[in-house]
Parts: sequence; structure tokens; C-alpha cells
Amino acid sequence: MSDGSLGRFSGRGKSELELPAALTGRTLLAEAWGRILGQGFTVEGDYREGNAVRREWVGQSGWANEKAHIVIPPKYERLAISKGGRNPGRWNLSFGELTDAPELAAEASGTTSRVFSYRGEKTEATVDFEGHGAVWFSDFQWRKKQRLIGHTDKFRGTIVIPGPGLVAVTGGHGSAVDWGSQPDWKVILSPV
Repeated sequence: MSDGSLGRFSGRGKSELELPAALTGRTLLAEAWGRILGQGFTVEGDYREGNAVRREWVGQSGWANEKAHIVIPPKYERLAISKGGRNPGRWNLSFGELTDAPELAAEASGTTSRVFSYRGEKTEATVDFEGHGAVWFSDFQWRKKQRLIGHTDKFRGTIVIPGPGLVAVTGGHGSAVDWGSQPDWKVILSPV
């Protein structure tokens, strides 16, 4: 996904990024990463609600140069990059289509949120999380999402991927999707 087919943006410190007209009003898949020794950064989105412009948390990058996937909803016109009250250092965002998500391999693992495309039939998968986490399933437009499993501490379990769609591995705090760094995770598809 890191080809940045729709655009790649980089900067240093707190920044605001006006999304180009070609990217607004679309659901985007972003990769977010910093520099090797960095602690990552937060992405917030601005959207209009009546006459007011509101800002809300969207996700965060991975630590250091670990790339986290973040699904950017179509309502945002501008993104703000920060690290709470501090400067985040170097930041990078690469935007692509949801269809640019990498295929879910027989075994996938990581330490950041990831979005995979799955084009197979209904199947089972084993999931193993060293800490909080969740696995979500959605259609290819990220409109009809459902949480397949999630816990706030270490867990192992089995999920059923219902068929073709997007499979997202994220943090597992409540019912919200939590993009960014997380404890080690692994997803293993059952042999067909």
C-alpha cells in the first residue's frame, strides 16, 4: 500500500494538511509513520457540522518508522498532525484507495493497525494478541463494519471471516476502531 497512489505528504512538527479536492469526500486508506527514533504522532480530522468546524481524533501512526493503517472517513476536509501538546517530529502520510489494501496472507502479524483485503470464501482464522486488540470485518467501502473479536487484554481466539471484504486489525478499546500502535498480534487463516 505504501506506493501512495493518491498522494504522499511529509512534514515536521505540528502541521495541518488541507486535503486536495481529489481526496475529499472519499474514504481513504492511509499509512502513517514517523522517523526511526520517533514516538509517533496523532492524526485528527476537521469536518463541518452546520456552521461550525469540529475536530476529532482519527488515529495515530506506529511508533518509530512502523507503518500503521488508518481508514480516513470521507467527511474530513483537513487533517491535523500533532503529538498532544508536543511537536511530533518527522511525520509521513501516504494515501490510497481501500482497494489498495494488501491481500490477507495465510499468516499475518504486526505491532500496528493494518487493513487487509480478503477475496476468499467464508473461512475461520485463529487470532493471537499479546495485549488489547480487535479484528473488524467490512465491505470494500468500509460502510458495513462489524467487530469479529476484541478484548482489552491478552487473548487468543477463533473468528469467522464471512467472505470477501476488508479485514482490519486494530486496538481493542470499547466499540470504536482504534488505529495506531498496539501489542503484537497474529492472524492465521485456517487451511481450506
